[in-house]
Amino acid sequence: MLPHARRSILSLALALLAACGKDGPVEPAGGAFTLGQSLAVESGRDAKVLGGGSGGTFVAVVVNLGFDTVGQSSYSLRASAIEAGDRGPFSARIAASKVPRPTADAPTRDAAFESRLRDRERNELTPRFAAARRMSAITVPALPTTVAVGDLVTINVNAQDPCANPIKHAVRVVAIGNKALILNDTLNPKPGFATADYQRFAARFDTLVYPMDVAAFGEPTDIDKNGRIAIVFTRAVNELTPRASSSYVGGLTFSRDLFPQIGTPRATACPASNEGEYFYLMAPDPNGTINGNRRSNAFVDSNSTGVIAHELVHLINASRKLYVNTAAPKFEEKWLDEGLAHEAEELLFYRESGLSPRSNITYQMLVSSPRTVNAFRNDMLGNQGRLRDYLSSPADGSPYRGGDSLSSRGAAWSLLRYLVDRTNATDGTAWSRLVNNTAVGVANLQSVFGDVAPLLRDWNVSHVMDDAPSASTELSQKSWNWHSVFGGVDGIAALYPLPVIAMSPTTPTYSGSVVPGGAAFYSFAVPANGNATLTLGGQSGAASSNLQLVIVRTK
Repeated sequence: MLPHARRSILSLALALLAACGKDGPVEPAGGAFTLGQSLAVESGRDAKVLGGGSGGTFVAVVVNLGFDTVGQSSYSLRASAIEAGDRGPFSARIAASKVPRPTADAPTRDAAFESRLRDRERNELTPRFAAARRMSAITVPALPTTVAVGDLVTINVNAQDPCANPIKHAVRVVAIGNKALILNDTLNPKPGFATADYQRFAARFDTLVYPMDVAAFGEPTDIDKNGRIAIVFTRAVNELTPRASSSYVGGLTFSRDLFPQIGTPRATACPASNEGEYFYLMAPDPNGTINGNRRSNAFVDSNSTGVIAHELVHLINASRKLYVNTAAPKFEEKWLDEGLAHEAEELLFYRESGLSPRSNITYQMLVSSPRTVNAFRNDMLGNQGRLRDYLSSPADGSPYRGGDSLSSRGAAWSLLRYLVDRTNATDGTAWSRLVNNTAVGVANLQSVFGDVAPLLRDWNVSHVMDDAPSASTELSQKSWNWHSVFGGVDGIAALYPLPVIAMSPTTPTYSGSVVPGGAAFYSFAVPANGNATLTLGGQSGAASSNLQLVIVRTK
């Protein structure tokens, strides 16, 4: 589980009254908001909102700036002298959804398996950190520098148990690149990939995935001194997916392979380790001989590159925390580890589509060519789906919410992209600074981006304000126009999944709860020459409340 509170950080997060970013004065004069101006008010304080000569529409966002991974804060939002609101800046309702979704014929990746795997790593391997660091060398690597195409070696393919119950399979070396060493399990269904396919995987890793991830996140270790990463196509991965499942396990890296096999009087060993840098990928199985799940060559081919890009970040992060950044006390917290790995999928999308970060990508840009369509389908559809899960219920999820749900992964990836876009002109070294750090979790973000709380607040508000005509820079997301992407070819605003409650003058008080890092969204209007008041209550209005109310004028 993720650690609970970082309450020392909270003191930085909360001010009695603060503007969001730099988009306006501390307080709109007498409550007279200009278009796009925003105000953040601590729980327990009144916010006066004037309609002006022609009236205006507004959004109100209740944000929880706590950093706990569990729990929630109750709130009440009282409003007087308002008029009925709509869904906010994007309120049109037309046509039916054209947004692609996974189907039974195209299952989704099984994030729950990966979450359990990362938990086992942290629970069983973290206590072995000090012992592994004391081991100076590996005596008999499974994949020496002399290995050649055609050689058979035996490795442990057990993807469930870190340090016990090895399942030994003979695997054949089928291709060798500058950085890739491709292995094929001899027990895989036949015929599988051809030699040319394996050579293509090696070239793709050498020329695309490895240089991309290393440039962004840093180099992995080379503890077996063979200069390469073993990529194993094995039925053991296929066996992880139950019969008739709507999701699949596409591959993994297992940090147990970074630990020594043989213990000493001072060092606890991991006997099941393969003592090297390894990936394990599903094998083609077009006839469904393994659990009845058909996996065509094309399906495995199209999905494996994204899996490798994702898993390489886990390998880089784990190996550098273990052997390079040796002041680190443990692996990275799971939510941030996963957020960075999903960021690698986005980076792969940019490479394969020809598009770039901070270009406010729209639906029209995505469908402009087969290249961009295929890149989005292969590399970004997962991030889109996880973001949809988060946006559909933002009061119940957050980037660091315990449990590692699809929602929290979507939020973690989105927050990381926002932080880098907000604070950097380019991606630069931001990702590698997060990996090459002895701090973990929120403390890691703080050390790279400074005080995260106001940034977290603005990121939450950006979900409703991004690409609205009145949106300020701080309340915008520079890389993606998700209102357009979710809206599809017709720009259907109602398909954007964020729930925005339209307040009514007949309902003076709204109540709910928000988890730390999450937000609840409302809209309202103030009539011409009207004078409305909004008050956020919660946690008895205590001075230590994590809640803030953000009000933005949209029209």
